[in-house]
Amino acid sequence: MYTPQHLFGEVGSSSDILTHEPFLERARLQRELEQDGQARLALGAYVVARLISKLPTIRPGEEDIEGFHWQLEAVRRHVSELPANSPETAHLTGVVAAVPRNGPPTASLWKSLTAYAYFLEHDGRLEESLEMLTLAARAQAPFWSPADFVPYALMAGRINRLLTRWDAATRCYKAAQDTADCIGDLNRALRARLGQAHVFRACGNLPRARTEIEQVLAEASGAALNDVLSDAHQDLGNILTLQGDRANALNATYKAFKLCPDPVNRTKILGDLGYALNESGHFDAARVALEIVIASDASSHVRINALLELMQLESAIGNRVAFERRRGQARGLVERMAPSTMTDYGYKTAVGLARFGQITRAREIGQETLRIAERHGLHEWYFRIERMLRDLAATPNQNRELDPPAQAADTEAVLQMASGLREYASMSAV
Repeated sequence: MYTPQHLFGEVGSSSDILTHEPFLERARLQRELEQDGQARLALGAYVVARLISKLPTIRPGEEDIEGFHWQLEAVRRHVSELPANSPETAHLTGVVAAVPRNGPPTASLWKSLTAYAYFLEHDGRLEESLEMLTLAARAQAPFWSPADFVPYALMAGRINRLLTRWDAATRCYKAAQDTADCIGDLNRALRARLGQAHVFRACGNLPRARTEIEQVLAEASGAALNDVLSDAHQDLGNILTLQGDRANALNATYKAFKLCPDPVNRTKILGDLGYALNESGHFDAARVALEIVIASDASSHVRINALLELMQLESAIGNRVAFERRRGQARGLVERMAPSTMTDYGYKTAVGLARFGQITRAREIGQETLRIAERHGLHEWYFRIERMLRDLAATPNQNRELDPPAQAADTEAVLQMASGLREYASMSAV
């Protein structure tokens, strides 16, 4: 049976991800911004993580237990002094309250840690989320069944993928799929395969990603798994957009939106739909979808992606003031961007500046972004940025990568789509 070591490495080994440095780095950045309350929250997360890390090392001896009790009380005092109105304080308070003074960890501890890990992921704190997820898995491991293991593996795969740790993501997705197959959990087995397809796509292997997604679609259709079907259609829409098949990409993404039973996931799909509409030149409908996403309570990652897409839209229609406004909003969120999102931000910034005549600055940002893509193995982005840089050096009529899509005449299907989105937005606001 798989163990936490398969996902996170041996405790204390070179492969162990637990350094607690991401919390200290957040505290440092918040201090530089003179955000004392936020810095204290980051330090609170750091001392809580250190406390939980110590649990597996406590020996039955009186001296170890006494030292742990002292540390536990110190952490409780620290957490009680954090900003009372912060959701993060509530999570940290819940975690500390669940730490046992004596005896093994309880279900309330690993559930509190997992909830906090989800919160951190939602807030774009991916490194921190992975550390808390590791602590949750290690706390539960002595008591878990294979069915308990799979959600950890899927979440670890997703976070590692967002952090562009391809080998780690693949290992986690394989562990999730193998275990789900063994216990007959088709839903999660197919989700693991979709996760691996994300890795293929990010690494530039679009044909293999599409093949995997189409196979998942066939199996999910036979089992009437609408939630998996929605995710697979969404992923297929992304692949088709990258392959230039924009009409079918729109159809696939809108089908994903209509199939999706979960409001949070539906908002994420709206971001992809806005992207597909934007790439197809349906700017008005794209703006509707993307502004719904930005105004939602979707995760930081999803809302930032929608913001970047609006940057691209404004440069495409030649609205420099709106482009700079969106760019300024995005600049303030850089520290929360995953590597792929940072690359997207650099690319869209360079393209927008070039469209407004700032070629030298666009080239500088493009070169910086190319290095980010290379460092993180983002092959599809690397090739795209290379094409953009070649276009910057080309004559004006050869700037294919920089040319915005022509504004398309809205078809009846697109008009119905935009109308449906407006109706959805008005219902969501009630």
